[in-house]
Amino acid sequence: MRATSVLRILLALPKTIVVGFEFDDNGLIVDVRPTWRVARCSDCGDKCAGYDERTRTWRHLDLAGIQCRVRYALRRVSCPGCGVKVEEVPWAESGSGFTLPFEGHTTYLAQRTDKTTVVEQMRIAWPTVGKIIQRFMRRAHKDTDRLDGLRIIGVDELSYRRHHEYVTVVVDHERGEIVWAAKGKSAATLKSFFERLGEARCAQLEAVTIDLSGAYIKAVTEATPNAKIIFDRFHVQRLAHNAVDEVRREEVRKADTAEKKTSRRLGGRS
Repeated sequence: MRATSVLRILLALPKTIVVGFEFDDNGLIVDVRPTWRVARCSDCGDKCAGYDERTRTWRHLDLAGIQCRVRYALRRVSCPGCGVKVEEVPWAESGSGFTLPFEGHTTYLAQRTDKTTVVEQMRIAWPTVGKIIQRFMRRAHKDTDRLDGLRIIGVDELSYRRHHEYVTVVVDHERGEIVWAAKGKSAATLKSFFERLGEARCAQLEAVTIDLSGAYIKAVTEATPNAKIIFDRFHVQRLAHNAVDEVRREEVRKADTAEKKTSRRLGGRS
């Protein structure tokens, strides 16, 4: 079996032909091309005349611990509907410097492990990880609207930068996935979610789980008054625990006061 055939199998890139390879100081470079000959618009996918080639490389998953990149002379196309664009390639999204499998694996690691592990294993900067996740999620939900069919949702905030910044997150309890997020934790932040959801879909909401935030209560009540508001158990339990602690401290103070009075009386008799 030829080396290019072996590399094609190892790369596992669909609709991609390996035409050559070489090694440099950084690792392995594999020369590839799409299985189709006529260029296609990266926006609409229509066939177009290609021109003005420019060689580009994309980071791929490492092979046996060696950094791997794929290389191709990318063409521009003049699409009648989209204008001047770069051509579509089957291994990467337009504008990205990474292959689709690389971005998929990076997104998986970001979901499953810590920041340091992702950065060290993939050998990329953390801000780059964020951009990769955005592209991956956009592709994953390209043909769907995550806000459709919502009936029971949960709203909470996440803090970052040592609790100086917050993000409001909305979860679909039935599907068990995040459907919306935005910076901030005010009533206006959550109101922007309901505005995007629209009046018709707001009316379909049956229940909203939230913490005891007055801002969230206000936003939910105004946007979907017919939905049942359910306070999450964690915050309700914390209120109960705080009340028990307050009673305990008060009883201890009373006991200490009574004990001191008794000690003084006994001391005076002696």
